[in-house]
Amino acid sequence: MRIGIDLGTTNTVVSYIDENGMWKPIEFKRNGSKENPHFLPSCVAFNDGGRMVGQSAIDYGRQHPDRLLRNTKCFMGEYGKKFSIGSNMVTPADVAQYILAEVKTELSGQFPGESFNAYVTVPARFGEPARRATKTALKNAGFELNECCLTDEPISASIAYSSHLDKDKVVFVADIGGGTFDLALIKTAIVGSATSPDNIETLSWGGELNLGGNDFDECIIKDITRQVALETGKDLYVTDGTILGSAEETRAADIIRSLPYQIKKQLYTEGATEAHIHEEGLMGDYNLDYTLTRDKYCSLMTDLVDTMSNHIDSTFVTSSYKMGDVDHVLVIGGMAKEICLIQLLESKFGKDRILIPQDAMMLVSRGAAICNSNLSLHVENRAYSSIGLVTEMGKNVALIIKEGDMVKYGTVFNEEVEASEVDATSVCIKLAEYRGAFDPNRYNIIFDEEVILKNGGEESGKDKMRKFANAFLRRKTLPRIKIRIDFTEDKILVLYVEQKDGSVSVLNHRL
Repeated sequence: MRIGIDLGTTNTVVSYIDENGMWKPIEFKRNGSKENPHFLPSCVAFNDGGRMVGQSAIDYGRQHPDRLLRNTKCFMGEYGKKFSIGSNMVTPADVAQYILAEVKTELSGQFPGESFNAYVTVPARFGEPARRATKTALKNAGFELNECCLTDEPISASIAYSSHLDKDKVVFVADIGGGTFDLALIKTAIVGSATSPDNIETLSWGGELNLGGNDFDECIIKDITRQVALETGKDLYVTDGTILGSAEETRAADIIRSLPYQIKKQLYTEGATEAHIHEEGLMGDYNLDYTLTRDKYCSLMTDLVDTMSNHIDSTFVTSSYKMGDVDHVLVIGGMAKEICLIQLLESKFGKDRILIPQDAMMLVSRGAAICNSNLSLHVENRAYSSIGLVTEMGKNVALIIKEGDMVKYGTVFNEEVEASEVDATSVCIKLAEYRGAFDPNRYNIIFDEEVILKNGGEESGKDKMRKFANAFLRRKTLPRIKIRIDFTEDKILVLYVEQKDGSVSVLNHRL
């Protein structure tokens, strides 16, 4: 069974395409959200007996906030990042694995005897370490994987919405979730039905990995706690999972952290001008009455809106397209109805070009399911980072693909790689990912493979000339191998390694 998973910061959503070609979302009967059973809260909690995932983790975390982990997605792939929960040391990839394992358990219960092949979506701005950590979490959770098992969230949503888009249209996608603000400029080249698009071209990427609905919530929480402090003298503003001086204060702080959802739900209602919350007995005999108007809400979000505006503008800097060239603006994600974002997009693109699908929160997983069921789908991507072959012991790189360039099928890169010592028995092939100009002190190794050298074979004329030149210049001759890198399927590099004896080995790597 082929499925698509939107592994979100706040919620995880799963979809599949049935035997009739119809899209269907999974309902989480075990630990789905109380507000919507199609959402699995992306939360993990630990007690002495083990761990809980989803709604049960949230329920347990209300009484034990120091045992709850949520909003960990932005840390995926971050070297050395660990969370200390009781006696447990947990990495962001572990959290993703536990959530995905809960998805697998739910699926196994609903479809007994099935095996599950999964596509997972990631932010377009995820670098290679974060993508690799996501893929590892997926594998460790027990899912079957294709070589291509990840797809970018805004691209996935565009594919899902393809039946509503005409061919050769420029679409700006704004995907805002709980913790990420993902932007993509795409060009459609789609025919057929919603579940069998032909291809789609990515023109540019943008956004911010640490900006989303949680940041909007924090602004509301700060405003509420300011009011509480004025009325009671108690400062209840704390970060998520913090224990205060008393159980009563800790409980009150946790209740306040749950209020933004209700407030935004009221404010996002068409025609609403304010939201009001009454919380009886928030702390002892203190009752909270809090009112937030739309105007004040927008003023609280000024800094966030400015940041979003800068990221939207930056998305067009590396593209030949301008905002006036955009045919549609597709707004998706859990915060798709965010009034400040909508006002910002309307000011930049015009109200008539804004599209907010009814199923905006489901489109990403739907697109992933389509990708997984339609293996011939062709996605042209631009490179988010530069990729280079590490040379000169890490002091330089031979550029393979430049940031912002199109990763096209059929691109070929040829290079020779030499060992570090004359008597070396192996040669290391290392690929580096970096942004901007190459800095030997700041890059990520995304591929590191040791190739054992073989003896034998006739020396080529080039080898003899190199030996002669090195002898004349009194330099040592270092063993070498030839490599060729081909760009084949979507962002997959195939490395052909040719040795002196003429033998060729093949290594695959997905960007």
